[in-house]
Amino acid sequence: MIELAKLQSEFATFARQNEAISDHPRSFKAAQKIATGNARMTPCDQLEVYREQFFLRHVGSLREDFPTLELLLGAEKFEKMCAEYLAAAPPRSFALRDASDRMGAFLKAAAPYATDPLLADCANVEWAFIEAFDAGDAPPLDVSMLASIDEDAWDRAKIHFHPSLRFLDLSYPAHEFRTHVRNGEKPSRPDAKPTRIVAFRSADDTLRWLEVEPAAFALLKSLAEGKPLGEAGESAAQIDPEVGEKIGAWFQIWTQNGWISRIEIDS
Repeated sequence: MIELAKLQSEFATFARQNEAISDHPRSFKAAQKIATGNARMTPCDQLEVYREQFFLRHVGSLREDFPTLELLLGAEKFEKMCAEYLAAAPPRSFALRDASDRMGAFLKAAAPYATDPLLADCANVEWAFIEAFDAGDAPPLDVSMLASIDEDAWDRAKIHFHPSLRFLDLSYPAHEFRTHVRNGEKPSRPDAKPTRIVAFRSADDTLRWLEVEPAAFALLKSLAEGKPLGEAGESAAQIDPEVGEKIGAWFQIWTQNGWISRIEIDS
């Protein structure tokens, strides 16, 4: 059983490497243990078929998920980056979609990509929309129930959001860059600009984003973490003392966009 697990691990290693197995003497020798070969193909040739297919399929999937990165890096450097990513963050499931889940973290930490925050921003925006599209659903808020909430109870209110919401704190307006790329354009590299957005799936299943100001973003994140409105509002007020005057307008926008699903009052 142990030997089988070792062989499976070695096979997975072969599949993820970007170079031909025959170029690595150690891999060449190990291949004899995994494949038998035949009259037409050596053990290395047999494993090479799987390695090439693994690489082509996964790079193709990453190319579909991250067109912004390919535009920024160029085709050749993008493919090289994908090979490094797949080696550092091998897929953890059979779904190609899941292969993209750690791209943002990889680009934020790995040299030389970490020196350009736009790359990680673009990856995080792309992945946020993938998650938003696949997220579950929830009924919209029944606004008629708001009238039944006592004014004194609002501090204890817990806000439950639609499952598709994703909160992004960016160094660049990567969401706008993504929109242009997805529309088939070739936009210039954007200038750095701290930006906070909420990515979400609307009622008609359209992927959308909305830029929000820093205090509203802080409030949304605190509420999404389960903090009651009073506590979340106090934290946001440290960013903008006028939160109390703005929160009504914010809630209206959030409700209109289908972000709020339910309001619960803690006893």
